[in-house]
Amino acid sequence: MQDIRRSSQLFLKKSSWRRSQQLHKYQGFWCFPTILEGIMAAQEQFIAHPTDIIACSHPKSGTTWLKALCFAILTRAQFNNSSTNPLLTESPHDIVPWIEFLAFTGKNRDPELPLLATHIPYNFLPKSIGEANCKIVYICRDPKDVFISVAICW
Repeated sequence: MQDIRRSSQLFLKKSSWRRSQQLHKYQGFWCFPTILEGIMAAQEQFIAHPTDIIACSHPKSGTTWLKALCFAILTRAQFNNSSTNPLLTESPHDIVPWIEFLAFTGKNRDPELPLLATHIPYNFLPKSIGEANCKIVYICRDPKDVFISVAICW
């Protein structure tokens, strides 16, 4: 993990609108260092399974909604009694893990749930996702709406 942190500091840097962090250019995209470390860890360590379903989105584009909807569809038979559904007591972000955080933290994913999420751009996705022929669900949003959401919520 130290190698990833060290190598992420070698990329071209630029000031960002977040004064506390600079942007780093990596494979043609500008990323915050914390996100870049997760992307690099995922590219190196994440191993996809053919049954995996990857929920992809840009930040502030409906990620929470997408994760909740995918989870509800995948587990509808398991939680047919609505009072036991974990979505009633937990955030979709706690239920559906992020690929980049799993790889960066070294945590294991739930083998019973093939659903994962990411904000990683398609070009950055780990090669194992394409090799395993995983399903990818992508949600997009009007860029003007994303800009407003970022301005209000961040």
